[in-house]
Amino acid sequence: MKELIDALVKAQSEMTHGLATGTNPHFKSEYAPLDEVIKAVKEPLNKNGIFFLQKVYLADNGQCVETEFHGHGAVVKGGKVYVIADKRTPQGYGSALTYAKRYSLQTACGLPTGDDDDGNVAEEEWNITEAKKQTAKKDTVVEEIDMEVAETKVESDNTVEYTNEELVAWKDETVEWLDQAKTDDELVQFYKDNKGKFDGLKKYHNGMHEDLLNNLKKRKETLLGEQKQKESDDKKGDKDNG
Repeated sequence: MKELIDALVKAQSEMTHGLATGTNPHFKSEYAPLDEVIKAVKEPLNKNGIFFLQKVYLADNGQCVETEFHGHGAVVKGGKVYVIADKRTPQGYGSALTYAKRYSLQTACGLPTGDDDDGNVAEEEWNITEAKKQTAKKDTVVEEIDMEVAETKVESDNTVEYTNEELVAWKDETVEWLDQAKTDDELVQFYKDNKGKFDGLKKYHNGMHEDLLNNLKKRKETLLGEQKQKESDDKKGDKDNG
């Protein structure tokens, strides 16, 4: 790790500010576009044996990016940057992704970001009330799955991170697995064992998280119905035999 830190210090001393070739008409300000920022940092990093990687994570209503520096047998993470998309369109999400990648890279390299908003994310264009409602939704479905889960307060491993692809694949696998679950106890144990992934979905894609919890709830109701029917049939059989 020390070798990587020393190399980053050297690379940072060789970096220049990206050229402010972009203009934001909304704020009448100039900024350095993503390609200019990359030009400013890539060569100094590569010359010192470092390459940067930008990971994209699942995020509600926007984009989440984290810049990592790899080299000399170690990795340094710059922390996640979340940007809200001003429009729920491919163009809106694309703009948010570009903005998040640029801001993440500039922040990780210690470069000034400037007074800009090229992602067109102006507060007046965002419904603050709606955003608060989205983040303040109470997850009552978890309690309905099984109170035992809520009472145990399972702590997830905050050091574990999952990529977009891993979470989506896991969600699809889970939906298929639910049909094979035989008892309510299996559902409870599954939730406990995968709490970290449930938390990942909730943090970066609350809609997908709620869909999966609803699937769990429905499977629980089905299993409970089957159990009650079995108990009723058993009682009927005992009565007939008596």
